[in-house]
Amino acid sequence: MEAKLFDNGIPQILPVYGHDRFHYTVQHVSSNAQIQMVISFDQHLDSDILKRAIRLSMDVEPILGCRFVEDDKQPYWQRFEHLDNMPWFEFTLDAKQQEAVERFLIGQFYVPGQLLNIRLIRTGSVDTLCVKICHACSDAGGLKQYLGLLSDIYSELLVNPGFKPVPNIQGRRDQRHYFEALGINDPMSLFDPQNQPPPATWAFPYHELEKRQINVALRRISNENFERLIAFGKAHETTVNTILLTAFSRSLFELIKPPLGEEMGVGMTMDLRQTFKDNPNQAISNLSVTMEPRIARLDNEPFQETLRRLSLSIADLKNARADLRGAIGIEVFQAVEFPQCLGIIQAVWQQMIETGKSTPTLSNMGIISPVQFGKITSRDAYLVTPAIAPPGVLMAASTYNKTLTLEASYHEPAHKKEEIESCLELMEKELSSLEL
Repeated sequence: MEAKLFDNGIPQILPVYGHDRFHYTVQHVSSNAQIQMVISFDQHLDSDILKRAIRLSMDVEPILGCRFVEDDKQPYWQRFEHLDNMPWFEFTLDAKQQEAVERFLIGQFYVPGQLLNIRLIRTGSVDTLCVKICHACSDAGGLKQYLGLLSDIYSELLVNPGFKPVPNIQGRRDQRHYFEALGINDPMSLFDPQNQPPPATWAFPYHELEKRQINVALRRISNENFERLIAFGKAHETTVNTILLTAFSRSLFELIKPPLGEEMGVGMTMDLRQTFKDNPNQAISNLSVTMEPRIARLDNEPFQETLRRLSLSIADLKNARADLRGAIGIEVFQAVEFPQCLGIIQAVWQQMIETGKSTPTLSNMGIISPVQFGKITSRDAYLVTPAIAPPGVLMAASTYNKTLTLEASYHEPAHKKEEIESCLELMEKELSSLEL
């Protein structure tokens, strides 16, 4: 469906693309579809200006003021009719900062169907900004992009209260920039239904499917341990992402103890934006896919050897263009009618339930750039993943100001707190014990 413009030049109806369909459907099956960021400041932001900046941001990126409209032939995004009268932002005073943050992280959107909610929590002289965005319209890369947009609008309003930014109606929300960077004009012509990832071989421990409560677990790695991680990567000419995935794999091996010698898959996310670094106009959107390197558990293997084997598996997948396969798979979700898309997701989910297997996945959401609102720069920041229902599990990493945050959002009692915490603790131990 083509975007329709009203007199103010802001699209009121926007097309739904493959990533949108996929993540919207998944949230009704296995995910709460919330990607979140927590940003701390040592000074106070102006809550009134922030509220105005948030409202203007939904005009700059029109998707943020939309709701998903299901339609059998072609679903679409439609702007809410009374944006100015809806709760998008909340300012609270709370002496217990961490508890207030946790309430926001495990909470729902203020209004069903919303794609964006923001809360400013003030504790004494400290402000904490919490942002919740729906995975149906954005991945972590899109959320980081949004924080830059919001801070820019806020900073402009400080000096020009009448500022009205220009809507980004030319920015793409599909994968065209990615395919153009690869010289691919017709991605669907490359679709091979036989070339699909192998089935999952294991799952993170779970105990039932009931989802009563969402919790969030965190580990922070900073100072000497963070410097050791960076130095280790340089010494071994490898990426932080591969090191993190190695620590995750080894932690799963220790926790689950799969049979020796049998290859087990570990999911990792890839940001397709890395393919077009010339920075074309990509609107806030989903633009990530997943690939699954596989290695076997070996007895008494040193970290460096696990790293070497995993690096080879990742290289093989990249040489086979696993990212392209994932991107083409997303195009399939866009090409079929919506009921068929829903049926595909439900069938995959049912297979996971029946087999009890779903590849544990780690999403390295990358480096968070310093966020500056006027002259106030953020002191700390980290990202929070969606909570995935078992047998699936999703853990995450993000980095800000030389601090690495390991995080997992999970459902109790299906996932036990002690097992989630144990996995993060094992990862932290692996990463804190690296030797050059």
